[in-house]
Amino acid sequence: MKKLLLFSLLIPVIVFSQTYIPITNNMTINSNSNIKFIPNNYVFADPVLDGVIRINNVHDVILDGDSCTVNGTNYIGYMIKIDNSHNIVIKNFDSVFKYKYAVYITNSDHIIINGNDFSRNKVDSSGTIDVWADYTSALGGGVMMYHCRAVQVYNNIMKFQNDGVAAYHCDSLKIHNNDFAWNTSYGIRMFWTDTCYIYENTASHINRPNTDPSDCGALLMIVSNKNRVENNDLSWSGDGVFLGQYQNSNIPNNNYFAYNQCSFSPHNAIEATFADGNIYKHNICNVSDYGFWLGYSFNSIVDSNEVNGNFHSGIAIDRGFNNVITHNTIKENPIGIELWKGNPISGYQNQNSQDYFIRNNLIEGNTQGLSAITTTHSIVQSNQFNYNQLQSVYLEASSSLDTLSSNDFRMPTGFHIYNWSTDNIYAMNNSFEPDDTALINGKIYDLHDNSAKGEVTWYPPLPGPGPVIQQDPPCDMAEPGAVWYAYPQAGYPGPRIPDTVYMDTSEKVIGAASVKLVSGRGWNVALNYRPADDSVSRWTLTDNDTLYFWVRTIKNPFIGFQGFYIRIGDPKGNYYKYTASTNLLNAANLTWIQYKFPLSGDNNFYRSTIGQMTLNDVNYVEFNADTWDYGYTLWVDGVQFAPCEPVTGITSNPGIVTAELQIYPDPFVRSTNIVYSISAKEHVLVKIFDFEGKEMKTLVNETRSAGKYTIPFDAGNLAPGIYFCNLITSKTNIIRKMVLLKP
Repeated sequence: MKKLLLFSLLIPVIVFSQTYIPITNNMTINSNSNIKFIPNNYVFADPVLDGVIRINNVHDVILDGDSCTVNGTNYIGYMIKIDNSHNIVIKNFDSVFKYKYAVYITNSDHIIINGNDFSRNKVDSSGTIDVWADYTSALGGGVMMYHCRAVQVYNNIMKFQNDGVAAYHCDSLKIHNNDFAWNTSYGIRMFWTDTCYIYENTASHINRPNTDPSDCGALLMIVSNKNRVENNDLSWSGDGVFLGQYQNSNIPNNNYFAYNQCSFSPHNAIEATFADGNIYKHNICNVSDYGFWLGYSFNSIVDSNEVNGNFHSGIAIDRGFNNVITHNTIKENPIGIELWKGNPISGYQNQNSQDYFIRNNLIEGNTQGLSAITTTHSIVQSNQFNYNQLQSVYLEASSSLDTLSSNDFRMPTGFHIYNWSTDNIYAMNNSFEPDDTALINGKIYDLHDNSAKGEVTWYPPLPGPGPVIQQDPPCDMAEPGAVWYAYPQAGYPGPRIPDTVYMDTSEKVIGAASVKLVSGRGWNVALNYRPADDSVSRWTLTDNDTLYFWVRTIKNPFIGFQGFYIRIGDPKGNYYKYTASTNLLNAANLTWIQYKFPLSGDNNFYRSTIGQMTLNDVNYVEFNADTWDYGYTLWVDGVQFAPCEPVTGITSNPGIVTAELQIYPDPFVRSTNIVYSISAKEHVLVKIFDFEGKEMKTLVNETRSAGKYTIPFDAGNLAPGIYFCNLITSKTNIIRKMVLLKP
């Protein structure tokens, strides 16, 4: 790929001989100096901020600090201070640390800073940062520049301090191949700084651990225009990129961001506010609070980025206009693309949310695919809306002049299009899968469902064979071929691993596999079933039917599960919610347990009704679990509605509970009774474990006939505390808690 050459550096050609001298305090450098410093461990404070080494009003200087370390002792002042100078090279210092800035440059040009370690200078881990403050409030770090141009900074290490490089009112900088990781304010700070080329730097893990991460980031650009930012690692930082303009300039930004890794940011992967004319291409913006936050931004192009697994929205724009969103992959966010007109900010009261061109994106597996609230003239064209949960497209309030055309809507749990606005929506020449007219009508919400809303005008697809209808639920929905998605609700910000779902062929109870969900967020994650390929579930069930399922978990050891419910719903957004005790999931930690409940609900699974739900047209089942953002792993297996005919490769009647286990009295002093029953001849194991999982006793290890058995249990020399009784058969693994009291 061709790269834009923003400026030409004039590298000094030194024809005079090299001088070999030590570093001394208050050292003044003359023009035409080529100095190799004598290797040593130097200690020089700079309490009056005038620089240990001073380069003032000179030109053509080389300073080579190979094998030199310089200790500033008190995080005050500067090791090298440069003013009004030209053609300066600073290179090869082994370590310059404990200054405010290692190098402080003003009113100078054609500077090279290469191969130095300027780490561990002034650092703060708490307190807020004013992003609008000028250079007199610079925070400290590696290199600070003010009114400089044609500076090249490359192959340096500037870590564990506030800033890597800070540039105020500069232009034509070239910053590349540096390591700015683990700073606490910014990797690169740019303030009114233009036409720079920033590439192939590492500026990851920029954060303040004791404060809100929203005011620090890998790259800060305040009113900075015509810059090119490519191939940088800006991940795990408060913001990967923060770009701000707010009322300070009417000049378009016209910055170009490409091929940057901005993921795992606890705030936003890329944030640009009040910004004009920026281009974002091929960036990776995953698993952050927001992938893109472009509030009040306009004339932007968001093209070919990866925006997956974020905690609130993939792409969020408040009161933006004339933005193009195209060819992006936007998957598994609570909201894929979120557009709205929020409360006005001073100076921008007349700016509306309008004129969006959303084309050729893959918008898949989000809780909502596209949400547009009080947004006008959105052109939504040639996108793939696959397997989104609540709605593929949601429209609310004023949504006039919106058109949806040539999109492919595939298999949402809820609706293809949900028009909660009073405006009519033109949705012509789209492809809906399944392509049955009645099913499509059922998945488009408009005035035909609520007379106060606008109409969605759509054209039925061409006559075809129609969908394959799955009229009966399979005997095990957790088998390969089924479609399972994890739908996230908006969670707390913070770097987490994304949610993943796959068939697990090793950890299972029956059949070929189980379904395994690994949730890094743990915040109201919904594990949702649909049938394979293009078939559609249209099950007729009754209150007397029973849902059976096996479950196994790995819970956070400090908090455990804080919420658990199951949803069974129809294609029109109605559902039954079965709320269960979190103890049911906590008890399944590291062990398989089977649960069942009638669809009318019971004491363990309380049923509530959302909408006009009946059991005449069920099309999905969904498991919801919550650990308050602490993450968890969940397996489900043998998911079936009984009665159910067994299928090939699955144990006969896999979902039927074949054993029960009770303990009474409990709590107990010294002795109790362990009562278990089995419904068929089985090999039975009954064991006692302590609270840490250590096996204490084996009470039964033999084959027994169907029936009910009672085991008198004497605690003997066991210390008072919590124990567990474990009953294991070929089809059942049940654990019950036992509390042994002091006599």
